[in-house]
Amino acid sequence: MLTLVSLVDALVGAVRLVSRWAARLIGLLLLAVVVMVIMEVVSRKLLGHSFEGVQEYAGYVLAILSAWGLSHTLVERAHIRIDVGYSKLPIAARAALDLLSILAVNLVGWMIVIHAWPVFSGSLSNHTTANTPLSTPLWIPQLVWVLGYTWFALAAAVLAIRALLAAIGGDSATIRALIGMGHDADPLEAAPLETNQLEASERDNAAAGGKS
Repeated sequence: MLTLVSLVDALVGAVRLVSRWAARLIGLLLLAVVVMVIMEVVSRKLLGHSFEGVQEYAGYVLAILSAWGLSHTLVERAHIRIDVGYSKLPIAARAALDLLSILAVNLVGWMIVIHAWPVFSGSLSNHTTANTPLSTPLWIPQLVWVLGYTWFALAAAVLAIRALLAAIGGDSATIRALIGMGHDADPLEAAPLETNQLEASERDNAAAGGKS
């Protein structure tokens, strides 16, 4: 059981790391789109020349952003949740609601994945292109888009498995830290801090013993 928990903890850490870097990369792409839009507006107003494809690729980036941003939002618990009455419930009831919520997220996530992949495969097999002057092959942005939703579903599944293991072990604190409301420190990230504090305390005790 402990080996399984350690393995899933490692998966949670990997999901958090990949999601964080994906969010940063998409943020840079969004910044690039902002720069392109500004340049296009300035060029159109001052030079009377408009860049083709800016709006098209801005739409692709926003679609990709919405897909890849979900996993980072989920693992960081940055999404909006309605907490009417939640804080008034016993710990066990709150843990049960947290488990129900992550299972619902899994249901929605995997339903999106099931319906998104045929969209990509259809565009790829039919060689579908955008109805724009650039005629962009739609399977290219759709591939990045569908991979984002797939990663979101996988992230939700990993969190659900870890939360269920915590529920089996009666560890409501881990459930709250992973998928609950509030701003509790994640046990996976809090562990190094606690270790450093323990080591510092041991060094202080050793120094005090040496002086005496």
